[in-house]
Amino acid sequence: MKIMVIDDHVLFREGIVSLLKTQDDMELVSESDVSDHAVQKAALEMPDIILMDVGNSHVEGVSLMKHILLRQPEISFMILAAHDSDDLLYNMIANGARGYLPKNITKSMLLVSLRALGRGEAVIPRSQVSKVLNEFARLGKLAVNENNQDKNFNLLTYRELEVLDLLASRATNREIATKLSISENTVRVHVSNILEKLNLRSRREVSLFAKQITMINSAFMNTSK
Repeated sequence: MKIMVIDDHVLFREGIVSLLKTQDDMELVSESDVSDHAVQKAALEMPDIILMDVGNSHVEGVSLMKHILLRQPEISFMILAAHDSDDLLYNMIANGARGYLPKNITKSMLLVSLRALGRGEAVIPRSQVSKVLNEFARLGKLAVNENNQDKNFNLLTYRELEVLDLLASRATNREIATKLSISENTVRVHVSNILEKLNLRSRREVSLFAKQITMINSAFMNTSK
């Protein structure tokens, strides 16, 4: 897994770089500050993951991420944020980040999160999942019915969110049961609960709805602040 680190604070960046160099399954390919040079380095080194500390450079960070993803959409961005800001979280996810963590996490949690990102999972604090989904629904990005009705994701349990994620790929009850190590009957109960809580009428409608949140609905990793 090839990783690039972007951080304006040299001391913090050196600490992250030192940590990554001790991991056998991670290769540090480049480091940079938040500048146009980062775009060039990303194009040259072709990292799988870019770990970026936005610090106080929120606008610059979003712009840089958009420039890189425009040229290399396969890169997964992990954002480290020094301040707890819902607006920053929404902005980063909306513009392509697949990982978002507070800067005060432990080293072990950072490594776990990077490996999850490397497996194709999205990573945000579990406590933020409902906030993100509800905000996207409020903005009309996730509406599927004619009335553009918002969906209250706070009603869904963690397990139901996982089931909703799998429904996006049209997984069968058996496939979902195998993936989550639960019975098919339990899957049916979860699907029924999802239909009721989100005011949807059929499994097909749930699947179509779930597809619209694939950018963030795989972010149900059990991370926490």
